[in-house]
Formats: sequence, structure tokens, C-alpha cells
Amino acid sequence: MERSREWVFDELLASLGAADPLESVLRRAARVCRGSGLVVNELGEVIRSVGAAPGHLISDWVLSADLAETAQTQIGRWVVRARAVRIRQRDHVIVIAVHEESEVGGTARESGRPGSGTVADVTLVFDTMTKILQAFEGFESFSISTHREESARLMRDLEAGVSPGNEPARWRSLEKFGFVPYQPVRIVRARTDAGVSTATRQSPAMAQGIVASDTGYTASAIEHTALCAEDFAAEDHFGAGVLRAGVSGPFTALSQVPEMLRSADVALGAADPGAFVYVDSMRPVVWAAARMSSRFDQLIVQRYLDQISRNPDSWTTLTTFIDCGANIAGTARRLQIHENTVRYRLAQIESILGSRLGEPRVMADVVIALECRRLGAGD
Repeated sequence: MERSREWVFDELLASLGAADPLESVLRRAARVCRGSGLVVNELGEVIRSVGAAPGHLISDWVLSADLAETAQTQIGRWVVRARAVRIRQRDHVIVIAVHEESEVGGTARESGRPGSGTVADVTLVFDTMTKILQAFEGFESFSISTHREESARLMRDLEAGVSPGNEPARWRSLEKFGFVPYQPVRIVRARTDAGVSTATRQSPAMAQGIVASDTGYTASAIEHTALCAEDFAAEDHFGAGVLRAGVSGPFTALSQVPEMLRSADVALGAADPGAFVYVDSMRPVVWAAARMSSRFDQLIVQRYLDQISRNPDSWTTLTTFIDCGANIAGTARRLQIHENTVRYRLAQIESILGSRLGEPRVMADVVIALECRRLGAGD
């Protein structure tokens, strides 16, 4: 039996050098057992299949059996054996299905080599596959962890600032993360829901064209800072559980990272829940309002708004007037009042301001102040 175990181990271990190690090890396992092989995920989806066994019937059985470890059944003329295993942090079931003819006729085989599809042979294959896949996953997890640490370290170095003379060295470091030297990049500031498992998101460190680090934690959110290629699909990447995100404009000089990080923070402050805001698509009024984020800025805005919001009717009329694009008739219809009433209430606001609302700078003051308050309420 020792010789048989060694032979199975050597046979299956040789599969790990393939481009798709999981399919390769499954194919060799099926050949050893002279049957078919399948890998079924926790949703009942057949993610790998080798041979002629009825995959849809087997996946239905896997789902209904609620496997804890190992199980066996008969489906038509197929003897089906299954083993539960975790692959890449998810529950899967490995299935070996042997046709009755192979099961019965497999007693004559080369001495010391399994291959008949008997219970002992399939169990040996399952044991060996499980150990190999767990070992492979351990190496892969270590690689992912190391890659993530390198990504976070590089992102922190970029945040600290890169002198023009050191840019070539930084670009060489970025190449192994899928970046093309001196091609446009962006900075992303994203907040994601702390309650969403990282297993449901693609790891920011393992994707190509991005380096990232987690830069802030609260009870409800995680803040991510990332440098990514201009055409990187940031919305897809951070989409699961994203609360809001700000994205800088494209740039090529790595010495600009700190400046672009500040611009991404401004965009982040302007983002509605669940939205991505790109700096290069922000309107000037939104940009100006988002930049006024300090306590002193907010105090100036609040004083201004307190001055013109003393009369509730006039205040409601003013905000509706702005929402209606400064249209008197549209404001009157929305508020269900006469147009002259609209004019009278706006005149009250103008009296307080000492200027006419039709003057561009006066209206700009009002709109920016309202936008500042909206963004402040969004926090």
C-alpha cells in the first residue's frame, strides 16, 4: 500500500505545474480511478468537469446531500463518491464518478498501482488530492499575503512623496504590479462597508494595474488608498460594499501623488452614497463647495445661510427657485402659489443681501453655500 500511496502522490503532484492546477489534478485523479471527475462549488455549480458522468444530476445530489465530509451514491450506472474540501477559502466538493463496468471489471490491474475505482482507491485519491490542494492553497495564501504587503508598502512610499530623481526606480517597482512606466495613472480614495467580507471582493493587492493599502478603519467603514492605471476598472474593483469613492484626474509624474491624493479626497467628500466621483468631471461649484470642508469654512457658510433663511417661506421659495433653474413660473407651479408671491419672497431675500439675485456673483454665493451644506449633511 505504501508503494501505491507514493505512486498516487507523485502522479497528482505532477499536475501542479499546469496553467490550471485544479483541472489538471482533477484530470489525473479521474484517470487514476478510471472514471470521471468534477468539482462543485457551494452553489451547486460545476466549475471543473472531466469525463462523461452526468454533471447536472451529480450537482443536484451534492446540493441535496449537504455533505459534511465524504459520501457515496448511485446515479444511473455511475457509482458516485464525493469529498468536501475548501479551495481558496470557499467550500467545494470533489466528485469521482466511476461507471459500473469499470467498477466491476477493475479487479485485474497492475500490481501496486491503484486504478480500479474501488472504495479504497477513490479514498486514497481523495486523501491525496485534499492534502495537495491544501498545501497549494497554503503557498498561494502566503504569496497573496506577501504581495499585499508589498503593495501596501509601495503605496505608502508613494503617498510620502517621490522626488523626480527617484521616479524611474518607483516605476520599476510598479511594473511587477502590471503598470506600464510613464503611462497615465489615477489616485483612488474609497470607503467600503466594514461589514462586507473581503472574500466577496477581489483583493486590491492581487489585481494587475493597481497598488493599494488600507489607510483607515472605523466601526462601520474601511478607507482604501490606491494608485491605479488610468483605464483600470476601479468601480468594478471596489464595487462590493463601496460607501463612496473619489478618483483623481489622470497624471504621469509620480511626484504628483500627494497633490492628487488631496484632489481625490475632495472628490470623496463630494460623493453621494454608493457613488464614484471623478475629479476631471466635477463642476466648479461642486469642487469649490467640496474644498470648503474645515470647521472654519463651514462656520462662514452657516453664518451666510442663517442670514437669508430667517423667513421660512422666503427660504423655501429661494431653494425651490434654484432647483427650478431660476424660473419664476416653474417655482410658482411647484409651490402652488402665484408668481407675484414668488417675486415678493425673493425680493425679501434680496433686501437682506443688499443685492439682486440676478447678479452672477450673488447667485454663485447662494449656490455654493447651499452645496456646502448639502455635502456637510452627507457626512
